[in-house]
Amino acid sequence: MATQSMVLLTILSEAVLEDTLIDEITELGATGYTITDARGRGAHGLRSGKWSASGNIRIEVIGDEDLCQRIAQRLKENYDRDYGLLMFTSRVDLLN
Repeated sequence: MATQSMVLLTILSEAVLEDTLIDEITELGATGYTITDARGRGAHGLRSGKWSASGNIRIEVIGDEDLCQRIAQRLKENYDRDYGLLMFTSRVDLLN
């Protein structure tokens, strides 16, 4: 089985930003993404997700390192100061 090494960018953010973040991500060249609801506790407090406007989302994008770094940089510059935003990357092997 062949594999292709890629980068997985995971973005945890306030649900209110969903449409805006998707616009940014696709504008920068991502051809796909996955969004799931997220709940938990962290530096921005407890996020129960019981009310959709106050919930969190998890967005995952798989791409090359350059794409993921461009997305992370843009989101950090535009949203990190005013919204709960956590991003991290990991190496993944796509199975072909």
